This record gives sequence, C-alpha cells and structure tokens, in this order.
Amino acid sequence: MKKQERLVFFYDLVIEAYSRTFDAPQTISVKKAIELMERVDREQWIKEQAKGRERLYVSDYHHDGNTVSFLINKSDTEISDPVFTIPNAKQRRVVAKVEQEGQDFSVHAIIRLADDELEPALVLIEHCNGLGFVNIQRLLNQILQDATKVVPLEFEQNHPDGALDSKGRPKKINVKFKTRFDGHVSNELKKDLNEGKVQSIELITERQKFTPFDEDGYIKEKCKTLVLTLKDEEHPILDKYSRIVGVVKKNRDTYDKARIKFKSPEGLERTVEMNSDEGLEKAYVKRARLDGFQSDLSSSYEKFEVAILEKMKALLVED
Repeated sequence: MKKQERLVFFYDLVIEAYSRTFDAPQTISVKKAIELMERVDREQWIKEQAKGRERLYVSDYHHDGNTVSFLINKSDTEISDPVFTIPNAKQRRVVAKVEQEGQDFSVHAIIRLADDELEPALVLIEHCNGLGFVNIQRLLNQILQDATKVVPLEFEQNHPDGALDSKGRPKKINVKFKTRFDGHVSNELKKDLNEGKVQSIELITERQKFTPFDEDGYIKEKCKTLVLTLKDEEHPILDKYSRIVGVVKKNRDTYDKARIKFKSPEGLERTVEMNSDEGLEKAYVKRARLDGFQSDLSSSYEKFEVAILEKMKALLVED
C-alpha cells in the first residue's frame, strides 16, 4: 500500500439463500442482511482464520441511512518481521513481533444500499494485498451465521408447498444467507473481448468432484468442462462481450465458473475467469485511484481515516 495513494475496486453485493430441504428458498435484501448482522454483539465480529494464525475483524463501523461503512482489519501472525533499510548508509532495522502479535492491515469498505431493496447494493473496497473481497465476504458470512443464534426465527421460512406439521402449524424450512460480491466489469475487458480474438470459452463445474470414475474408485472426477467457440470468421459481431456474458449467466446454475481465453487487440494472450468463488479477475474489475492526500496514509487503522472515507464516498455520488 502506498502512503499517498489508494486503489478502490467496485462490486455489486447480493444475498443468496440456501436450504438443505428446499432448492430455492426466498432470499433477503442487503439491507435486511445488514440488520441481522447488527444484532450480533460486536465482540463477535472478530473471526479466526487459517487455524488461528490470522484474525479478521471489524474495527470501526457506521450505518447512516443507505450508507454502511466498515473498517476491516487482518492481523497475520505468519508474516515475517518487517525490515527497514537505508542501503547507502548500510543501516538495517528489524521490527520484531512479540508472542501472539500479528502484523495488521486494514481496508475501508462502503456499501450503498439500493433504493429498490431487490436490487444489488454498490460496494467500494479499498485495495490491500491479502485482504480482498474474498476475505470480507467470508467475514460477513460468519457474522450472518452468528445471527442465527441471536434471531433464529429470521432464518426460518414457511415450506413453499404449504404443508402443516403435526400440530396444524405451517411447516418450516431452515435457511442460510450468504453474501456474494460481483466485480463491476472494467471497460478494458469489454474492449479486449470486443476488439480481440476470442479463442475459447470454457464452462466448468466441480459439483461432482471426487466422484469415482472407474469400478474401484481409483480414478476420480476432478471437473466437467464444456468448451465453446465463436463463429467470428463466418459471422463477426460488434458486441461479443454482451453475448459471452449472457451465455455465462444463462448457464450459472449448471456451471460454477467460466474461463475465457482470448488474444487482446495488442496481440497478448489472456485468460480471465468469471463467476467463480473468487469472482472476476482483479485485473478486469472496475477501479478508481485515490490521491491528493494532505498527509501520509498508514497501512492499518483502528478508526476510520476520514480522508480515505470521504474520497470513497465521493465515488458513490459519481457512479
């Protein structure tokens, strides 16, 4: 992280619903999910990761109308002690951690709730290596899971077939809610796909992973891949990007992710994955650069850094 500059990435946030007893339970709005998380004691907003070697935690939080701000930190005990040098002076200084200490990093994240609660919420996340949206998604999901113990009735729904239990009351199904972040596509990806040469589109699913493929199970399935190609030579179109994204979205329930191999207009070989757990490749997620700060920025904060937060809020107005 640079001390006078920050990168911010743009995402859509949606809530997905899961149930062991029904394939398509009703989901909830992002606003409702935030309200459920707020029911969990803030002391529980600290979660161990990597078998206790890392801790993700929310160090500052503010909910004002349709804007929700998080300061999310990661304390990593596995990182080596930082070393600072002045090579010309042959000076070298090691800052040693003490027992149980972790090197700390933080990112600001802002959620703008949609006026229509059925629509995704816009999310801006400050960039930090090792503390990306996947970490944030995992932390929010764990807090949502904790909410099931505080307000369990919020995670029950009437069975869609209208069945009644033995006492004549509506039969219930248990539901889990999870966050999903979808990266906003940058103009670079649209340009590269529309003006470049798409070599192949692979739709991939690992839902039958480890299924035996021979009689004694020695050979197991790893994944299923459907390879597609385009008729560019016979029937070129201008908006290849929209056509490809449409196919990927249409097959989302069957295939977990898509891998697109193409050659950019400059002749560079590229591969990009979409709709995987890691989302869109970071190189193609819409971003904005923040600069012009009046003082140096830190790599970690315990309270919101107003200078960063205000510049991010300005992007919400522009988007």
